[in-house]
Amino acid sequence: MLEKIKAEKEQLIKEKKIKKSKPLPPITDAEKPFDLPDSWEWVRLGEVIDVKGGKRIPKGKKLKDTFEYKPYIRVADMKNETIDSGQLKYATKAIYEQIKKYTISSEDIYFSIAGTIGKVGKIPLSLDGALLTENAAKLILLDNNLLSKIFLIYALKSNIVKNQHNKILSKVAQPKLALIKLKNTIIPLPPLSEQKRIVRRIINLFSGLN
Repeated sequence: MLEKIKAEKEQLIKEKKIKKSKPLPPITDAEKPFDLPDSWEWVRLGEVIDVKGGKRIPKGKKLKDTFEYKPYIRVADMKNETIDSGQLKYATKAIYEQIKKYTISSEDIYFSIAGTIGKVGKIPLSLDGALLTENAAKLILLDNNLLSKIFLIYALKSNIVKNQHNKILSKVAQPKLALIKLKNTIIPLPPLSEQKRIVRRIINLFSGLN
């Protein structure tokens, strides 16, 4: 599976759909919190997805409270693994034209990297193509047939990831997670069939609590 993801990434680079980035360092034994089953692997996030940042509003410009040209997603809008559209702000066409490279699609995952760090979730189809704040990153799945978006969301919400980020953030004055640190985050990755089984199990557990 990892070889297929790597091949897909190389193809996307060749097609200039994503940029080539520096190789990420190998995962050391000291970094691994525990042993995994034989069919699983510890991977760095940047090995299996593409990570890109959002963009702040141009200096001197202001967002609108009522519908304008494009929604602008802030960390405050990120709730319950989705986007709460109740208090959305909107960019004018002039703002959009200046920062239009920093949109997020409904195929992506968001991850907040400043303010409240670690909010993660999906983008509703109705907000496909919205602008994304500089205080969050978009995580682009390279192949939906090899990775479960829901599994990745659960993995990114786990204490495995939170503990790594807490160690990093405890060493900086301003709590902001650099994109390279997010790319270097390690997660346990099982085969796709196992990812789907875990997702079903988690959903069943949570539905039993309601």
